[in-house]
Amino acid sequence: MDEATARALAEADELELVTIGRVSGRPHRVRLRFVHDDGVVWVRGGERPSAPDASGVRRRTELDRASDWLRNLEHDPRARVRIGDADLEARYEPSADRAADLRRAVELLRGKYGPEWVADWYLDVGRIPVKLRLGA
Repeated sequence: MDEATARALAEADELELVTIGRVSGRPHRVRLRFVHDDGVVWVRGGERPSAPDASGVRRRTELDRASDWLRNLEHDPRARVRIGDADLEARYEPSADRAADLRRAVELLRGKYGPEWVADWYLDVGRIPVKLRLGA
């Protein structure tokens, strides 16, 4: 990895994540806050809130609440991370221990963005730790 890319991974606030649409097959782009640690980019996915109960209204399932980009990664783990002038290959690695990975991601995010931005509620409201291995 060149010096400019390493600096961007350490200092940039956001990256562009490009996944392949699970239905369309076309590139799907989203800007996300992130942290880089030892060849891994961590981002935090969040669930969209469930619709309130109402007569005749279907409640969203867990799958319906997940972000489109995360659902794309679950369908096809290949992705691209764009940051600065770099366009890096990445691969989504599903979590074997979601709670431990979330604690790790939150610890790293707090170090980068500060404890005010990364509040404790990150740990208990459906946040999903997403691990992207660079160069995979």
